[in-house]
Amino acid sequence: MRPNILLFLLLFLVQQSYSQTNSGDGIPSTMGKWKLTFAEEFNGSELNKSEWFTYYPYTNDGSDSCEFCRTHGNENQIYLDDNVVIKDGILHLIAKQEQSVWMGEERPFTSGMIQSKRYFGMGYYEFRARLPLGKGLWPALWTFGKFSAEIDFMEAGMRKPRIFHISVHNWDIKTMEYKRVRSKTRLSEDFHTYAMEWDTNYLRFYFDGREVWTLCKYTNALGGNPRNCDNTPTRNAKIQAVFPKRDEKLNVLVNLAIDKEILLPVKRSEVRAEFPLQMEIDYIRVYSD
Repeated sequence: MRPNILLFLLLFLVQQSYSQTNSGDGIPSTMGKWKLTFAEEFNGSELNKSEWFTYYPYTNDGSDSCEFCRTHGNENQIYLDDNVVIKDGILHLIAKQEQSVWMGEERPFTSGMIQSKRYFGMGYYEFRARLPLGKGLWPALWTFGKFSAEIDFMEAGMRKPRIFHISVHNWDIKTMEYKRVRSKTRLSEDFHTYAMEWDTNYLRFYFDGREVWTLCKYTNALGGNPRNCDNTPTRNAKIQAVFPKRDEKLNVLVNLAIDKEILLPVKRSEVRAEFPLQMEIDYIRVYSD
């Protein structure tokens, strides 16, 4: 078979596998079998507070009246509303080197974050973002469940600016599975897409449209991750301990944390964070059945 014909057939098969139709504003309305149910394009002049928190709402009334709500424990920042800015269709989470106090806790940096007020279930989740650069920064795109799940599409300690991690947690049993991914270029140089598909038998993760990791619901007979998640489980197979429950519901989060590493000297191979700096998010989309 001639190479150009083979290439055409491969492209055709990919398009058939992930066929999309566009909505009026150019957003794909389907992603495989999933339909668009939520799209945050950040087209306004300010964040829609009816859809988003700018802190961790881990109080009985969902307010920010707890120390953890804006410090996230022993991290080095306080999350402030003023550090969440929308401009030209982009969400900017801005980190600054400035002293700030929240409920008696003082931190040397401020930053920004958002958490969705909606919950989502099985489907296809996609972020498009550009990361900041510098040792001590810890940007993340992730979800947190009602029950026991945390799924991190992207966590990056930016002292290694081409590397990020994907991880799946179960907080009930305090265990996790993770995958290290390396980009060809620095993640700060351009926007990239980070995506996850959660279906009955698998969690499948993508970077710029390329599948980089799949975690099956069932193990193989030896307790490892099978090559094909859709095969009938073997007799000795078990459900992966970290795989989310079928009725799990997930919040969507984006945050720019400042790690304790920020206070350590920068090695020759590392890049110093130059403040103020920002994490940029172009869109967040969720597709469901």
